[in-house]
Amino acid sequence: MLSTSPMTRGGIAAVVKTYRVGGLFEQLPMRHVSTHKDGSRVAKAIEFTGALRTTVAALARGKVALVHAHVSSAASFWRKSLLLALARCFGVPTIFHLHSGGFADWVGPDRASVGSRLRVWWIRHTLQSSTAVIVLTDTWGRWIHEFAPRARVEVLGNPVELPIAPLVESQRGAPQGQGRVLFLGWIYDFKGCYDLLKAWVFFRQQCPGWRLVVGGKGEVDQFLAEAERLGVRSDLDFLGWVSGAEKEQELRRADIFVLPSYREGMPVSVLEAMAYGVPVICTPVGGVPDMMEPEVHGLWVEPGDVQGLSDRLVALATDMPRRAAMAAQAREHVLGRSSVAAVIAQLRNIYASVLQPPDRQTKP
Repeated sequence: MLSTSPMTRGGIAAVVKTYRVGGLFEQLPMRHVSTHKDGSRVAKAIEFTGALRTTVAALARGKVALVHAHVSSAASFWRKSLLLALARCFGVPTIFHLHSGGFADWVGPDRASVGSRLRVWWIRHTLQSSTAVIVLTDTWGRWIHEFAPRARVEVLGNPVELPIAPLVESQRGAPQGQGRVLFLGWIYDFKGCYDLLKAWVFFRQQCPGWRLVVGGKGEVDQFLAEAERLGVRSDLDFLGWVSGAEKEQELRRADIFVLPSYREGMPVSVLEAMAYGVPVICTPVGGVPDMMEPEVHGLWVEPGDVQGLSDRLVALATDMPRRAAMAAQAREHVLGRSSVAAVIAQLRNIYASVLQPPDRQTKP
C-alpha cells in the first residue's frame, strides 16, 4: 500500500490509519510504504527516494502480489503514477485509489500544446492501465468513465470509526443559545473558510453567545486577520490542527458541524461528524451528494452563498429538535455504509477480484 505517511495531516493519512486500526494490516500480509511526509522539500525528496528503492527491491524479489496506491492531485499523482508503472513492468496488478476532490479541475482540458496533450495522455493511460480504479462515490465513477472509458472502476467510500456512545443533543452541555459550531479542515479559500467568517457576521446578530470553533492548518494568520477585520474574532476559538482524543472531544461538544467547501472528494470530517451525532451543513460538491440526503442527514448550501450559509446556521441553531432528528438519522446512515468493518470487507472483495486470474473472472 502506497500513500503519504499516516503521521501527516489530511484525508488520505486518516483513511490509511483507519484501515490499520480496523485490522486490515493484520488480516492480510500487507506492507505500507510511505511516499511523502510533511517537512522541507529535501525531506520529501528523501522520503520518496526511499519509497522508490523499497518498492523496486520488493518487485525485483517477486515479493509483491498487488500494489494499492492512494492518490491525490499534482505531485501525489506523479509520484504514484511512476511507482504504479514500475509495478506493471513487473507484471504486478495495480489499484489506483483516487481521493482528490479537485482531480478533474487539475487534469483540465486536453489543450493543443504537445506538453498538455502528453500530460493528459499519461493521466488517462495511468487510469486505464491500472487493474482497478477505486473512487469514493458514484459521481466520481461517472467522471472516470467519461475521461478514461477503458478504466475498471470500483466505488468504495471512506471508512469512519464509530464512537461507542455518541451524545444526544440534550447531553452536549451548552446552555440554550450558547452552542458551538465546529469546522475541521485545511484553512484555505477553497474550503470556504472565509465565507464562513462572513456568514458569521450575520449569524451572530440573530444568535449571540454561540462560538465558532475552528481546527486546522494552512493560512492561519490570514484567516485570523480576516476574523479580526470582520469583527468576529471574539467569537472564534482557534485550535490549530486537532486529532485523536482532542478531535473526539470537539466532535462530542459540537452542536453543528460546517464545511462550506468549493471542492471535495468524500470528506472524512463530514462522515466523522455524522458518526458522532452532529448535524452537518455543507456544500453539495464532489461526492457529498452521494454521502447524505439534504433535509434528512443535514443541510446543503451552494458554494459561495454567504447569506444562505448564515440562514442555515440560524435555522439549526434555533431548532434543537430538528438538530436532534438530523443527527440521529445521519448516524444511522453512516453506521450502515461507512463503518470500518464494512469498508474493509468491501476492499478485501476488490483485492480478491483483482488478484483472480483473468480466465476465471468471466463465467462460462
